[in-house]
Amino acid sequence: MTGCLGHNGGPSLEEPADTRPGQCKHCRHWKAPSEGEQHAHEAFRLGLSRRRVRRPTGACDRVLIGNSRVPAFSAMVGEFGCRNFEAAPPPPMPKGGGFVTIWQGGRIVWEGYEEAIPARFLQQDLGL
Repeated sequence: MTGCLGHNGGPSLEEPADTRPGQCKHCRHWKAPSEGEQHAHEAFRLGLSRRRVRRPTGACDRVLIGNSRVPAFSAMVGEFGCRNFEAAPPPPMPKGGGFVTIWQGGRIVWEGYEEAIPARFLQQDLGL
């Protein structure tokens, strides 16, 4: 599909959309550790801090470990993978950030960023 006429260089349409590995950090059941804990460990790992920080762990109440069929609660790192993996939905796409030019009657009536469009122009689009 990459060499097809009109292809814009994006990902192939035949490949699955979600290629994340089955690790806890990508699972819908996993509760991630706090951001502060993650940043502190990253600073220690990179040598930016001499204070030893343990590797941050999250938690899951539906982990299947070994041959057990009964879900259990466990603390684990994000790279762990269990047999009860269910992919978390992808994060929502950020909105805004685009530059917009609104034309009426052949002339520019407003220019600016998408999130700052005046309500009067948005209501015209909605027919309110």
